[in-house]
Amino acid sequence: MREGVVGWPVERQIEALAEAGITGPLYHDTMSRADKRGRRTSALIEREAMLRPTSRQAPEIIVVATIRALALNSGPDLLGTLKAAGERHATVRALAEGLEIPPGVGIDVITTAALAWDKGRRGDQTVDARTKGAAAAAARAAERRAKAIAIARPLWGLPSEEMPSAEIERRAGISITTLYRELGRRTAAQRRAERKERNHV
Repeated sequence: MREGVVGWPVERQIEALAEAGITGPLYHDTMSRADKRGRRTSALIEREAMLRPTSRQAPEIIVVATIRALALNSGPDLLGTLKAAGERHATVRALAEGLEIPPGVGIDVITTAALAWDKGRRGDQTVDARTKGAAAAAARAAERRAKAIAIARPLWGLPSEEMPSAEIERRAGISITTLYRELGRRTAAQRRAERKERNHV
């Protein structure tokens, strides 16, 4: 597992591994903001420990939630990581992509892994951008609604013949339905305004 995988926070990676029934040692690389920006492979200390050379000949399986957690890019870093895994007689299994990359595979399987890495990056970046865009749009809509309500609130308690609801709707630029939902019934607001006026007399 590693931090900095767009669309795959560590919590999601842990959940994916747990759902797949994966047990055994977990290798978790933390990365600073500078490490992520600079795509510093030197920060992946846990990955280096997992892939260190060994004289053991027993086959191993390395499981990642997504192929993108394995490497910082789909080129030299991914190829170098798969090479190091192969030298340990380890098969790499990427759950999200349904990939199984055994040691000693041909270029076709390596190419498939690289393409899957790139496709995942593009897809997750698009989802991330959409999510941020939706949040920004919702924030702008909430701000517009708050401004409209601020315009309508002092008018809501005025007598209807003096200030018709349609005129409040026009001035605030928000539907009468939304005004009722946000401010309640006009008659209640008008009664409160009348009481306040009497108390000030």
